[in-house]
Order: sequence, then structure tokens, then C-alpha cells
Amino acid sequence: MKNEITKIAIYGGSFNPLHFGHVDIVKNLEKKFDRVIVMPSYISPFKAPQDDGKVRYTLCKKVLSSAKTEVSRYEINKKDVSYSVDTAAYLKKRLQGQLYWVIGSEEVKRLIDWHDIDRLKTLVTFYVVPRPNYDLNEDAVKLLKKRKIKIKVAPFCGPDISSTDAKIDLAFGKPNKYLPTEVYNCMLKTGMFNPYAKYVEGLHKYGLTYRRIEHTYRTAVRGAELSKLYGASTHDAVIACILHDIAKAQDISNYKDLVDLSGFPEPTVHGPIGAYIAKADYGVSDEIAQAIKYHSTARANMTVLDEIVYLADKTENGRNYNSLGNMRALSEHNKDIAMLAALKEIRGLEHTDTCEFSEQAIEYYETLVGNDGSTSVFLSPDTPKKVSVQKENQEDKAKQPKKFVPSGDEIKDIAIVAAAELSLHKARNVDIISLDGKTIIADYFVIASASSTTAVKALMGYVEDKLTKQFGLDPTKRDVNAEWIALDYGGVIIHIFTDKTREFYNIERLWSDGKNIQRYED
Repeated sequence: MKNEITKIAIYGGSFNPLHFGHVDIVKNLEKKFDRVIVMPSYISPFKAPQDDGKVRYTLCKKVLSSAKTEVSRYEINKKDVSYSVDTAAYLKKRLQGQLYWVIGSEEVKRLIDWHDIDRLKTLVTFYVVPRPNYDLNEDAVKLLKKRKIKIKVAPFCGPDISSTDAKIDLAFGKPNKYLPTEVYNCMLKTGMFNPYAKYVEGLHKYGLTYRRIEHTYRTAVRGAELSKLYGASTHDAVIACILHDIAKAQDISNYKDLVDLSGFPEPTVHGPIGAYIAKADYGVSDEIAQAIKYHSTARANMTVLDEIVYLADKTENGRNYNSLGNMRALSEHNKDIAMLAALKEIRGLEHTDTCEFSEQAIEYYETLVGNDGSTSVFLSPDTPKKVSVQKENQEDKAKQPKKFVPSGDEIKDIAIVAAAELSLHKARNVDIISLDGKTIIADYFVIASASSTTAVKALMGYVEDKLTKQFGLDPTKRDVNAEWIALDYGGVIIHIFTDKTREFYNIERLWSDGKNIQRYED
């Protein structure tokens, strides 16, 4: 129809490198919009400059151009930091139609801080493409609406692929599964898009085994994931993760006069030695070197990068311990609690030497978390009970909520009452899981879903009130997040999720043997 407004999608990014995730998004945009403009940036406000952009532009044009999609060199030609507001203003003058600025769901939380957002919001509607592991943040969406920033959520999802994934695979010599042929061939010919190759070559130079290098690969992948969740530099995290074990095969005696190893038990000295090698051979920053130094021991007052490398090392998916799935989930839910849980679990292992840095780290995270003696619901079934013991003075004890002392059938009663209360207030799919000796942390999990974050909080209030009135109990610990709340009653731990978060973490799968889950029904 003649009066219909042309809808134009603007898809910007570094495309460093262009990968199949980008291709998939463009193809889906072509189905929803009259025109698609792909806009490779010269220098993103959020990233360090990589190159002059000419090769990236050429590859985007070669792979993405179509009857509907145009690849623009406007930002490349500017040879300056690419601010979206300037590009949108330029396109608004040049094009007739309604502009939609395409962003991933991970960008929604920081959209409010974009350069000159109040002007940009008058030029475009933001078109949000959901990405795996990055649900829309409800608080951020409310703030955007309050500021009259228009958003529309795409009816399709972006693939679980990132440029960092492609770069890590390239560096470790993995088969190409992320890059179009034109991009992959360009990388092989020019060496572009492979910033981590020299660090991986160092692993071979310093004698790491194939098995150790595979562990390092998985740690780098995990570090990239966590850096995006925690808002840290992904580039720094990947470098630190690649180099974290570089000294694992080194003779300690060669470094005793070069590196201060005091305070580090022998199994952990590859940390400070690795930091020395990383500085001497690769000139890494002090922050990266520090993360390498303490990746085995941790320490008090850790930086976010320190925490990323520590948790990536402990939760890469090739690790083999009973609580791996739970520890991975916890590190994505609350990094401070994850750090404390991991430190206490490691301290409980029989072969672990006492380490002053680790003990200081435990005290530090206990203070941050407000730990009452139990670590979290994610400890290994094999963790000795000593990890949940904490000295308390009498004054502190008086201030603590009433402790639940497990006593046979009473524990089950509490689980059933909690499930009944959740069901009464319209919680979804309320399950009772009997752990029956699978772990020392609880006898039962009660798991329920809610339709929204508001409902999650309301259900928490109902359950707490019911158990206080009927049993005189308060939870010994609360882990509270908008999408997931855990209430620890000692023998019973209650999890209340939004529907999407429950599906993602899938606790039932981790703790079920096929016979120990009971769906509560009125």
C-alpha cells in the first residue's frame, strides 16, 4: 500500500570477525523489515581499535549483501569512534522510513548509558534480538520505558555464537564451525581475527601436555562466558585464562630466585611463576598477571578478573566432580556465593594444603555474602562436613535466625508444607526432590516456578510467613535474585524461579535419579 511506512533495520557492530550468528540475524531481519543496513564500526565505544575496518567491510559486503541488505561504509569512512546517535542522525536525513536499531538482549542493561541516549531515542526504536543466557532484564526495561526509550523484542533468537568463540577456536586450531568460508580463508591468509594465537603457542613452548591444553581451551571459553555476565573485559579474561597454567610443567627450582613463592603451597606455585612468564614473555597488564598468580588460591579483595579466572578454571565443563553442574549454575547466578562455595569445597578436600591466601579469601567472601556457616546449596555431595562449620561468638548467635535442626519426619513435613503454600498461591510445577543421602547440604529440595519476578518475590514472602508461623523457623540463609530465590532451612532448601530461569538451570535434571521427584498437587 502507498501509505505504508518503510521499516529499516540498522545492524551495527564490529563484525570482528563476521560469523554465522551475524548471518542468521541478518536473514531473519530481512523477513521482518523492508530494508536492512549493516554498519561495520571503525572503533566501537565499547572496544579497542582492531584495524582500519576495510577488510571487515569487504567481508560483510561479500557475505551479507542482498536485494534487501546494504552494507554501509559510513562509520568505517569516519575513522573515529562510532557513536550510534551520529549514525542514526545521518541515516535519518538520508532515508525515508522508520528506523530500528538492532541490539542483542545482553545490551539492554547498559542501553541507558549509551552516548546521548536522549537524542538517540527520538531517532530510532530499539529492536532487541534475544540471545541465549541473556534474558531481558525487567528492571532495565522498566527504566527504559520510564525514559520513553522505545523497544521492540524480535520474534526470533540470535544463535549462541560470539566473535570471541570463533577467535578462541582459531587460536587453538579447532575445526572451523563459526565462520563463513570467505572469512575463514581470509584469516588463514592474513592472520586477522586471531589475536590469541601467540599465547596458545606459548603453551606448547612451555611443555604443556595435550590434556592440559584442552583444559586451557575450555577454561578460556568459560572465562569468555563469565566476563560477559560480570561486565569485564572479555579480551583480558581470555588472555588470562589461556596463560593461567602456562607454568604447570616448569621446574620450580628454576624460578626460586626470580619469583617470590612465599605463602603458596607447592601445588599452587605455577600461579606466581605463570604470572612472571606472562609479564616477561608477553608484557601482559598487572591485572592479568595478578589473575594468573592467584587463580589456584584466590585471595582477599579479588578483582572481577581474578574471580573470572578462578571460577572459569573450576567450572570449565571438562572438570569431573559431583557438583560441577550446580557450581556452574551458581557462578552464573551470584559470583560472590560461587567463590565462597568453591573455596570451601576445595578446603574440604583431604589432599588440599592449608593456604593463607585461600583462608583470607574465605573470610573475605563470608563477609561479602553474610555467611552464617553454610556455604550454599551447590556443594559437592563428597564435601566433608567441616566446610560448613563457622565459629560464632555468643553475641552473634543471639542475632542469628533460629537454626533448623534436622529431625527425621519433621524435615519432610516442612518440605510438604512449603510445597502446599507455594501451590496455594499459584506457583507452577511445584516439585519435592528427596535427596536421600545424595548430599550433606539438605534432605529435600522444593522447587517452584512463577510467571514473573514480582511473583517470585511474593511467593518467597508467603513461604517464609507460613514456616515461621507453623514451625517457628526463619531461613538460615537467603540467596535473593530477581529471577531466582533460594531459602535455606537446613534440611530443606526452597528454590523459586521464573519459568525461563528454572528451565535454564534445570536443577531437577542435576539431582534426579528418576524416582526421587514428586510433583505436589492439591
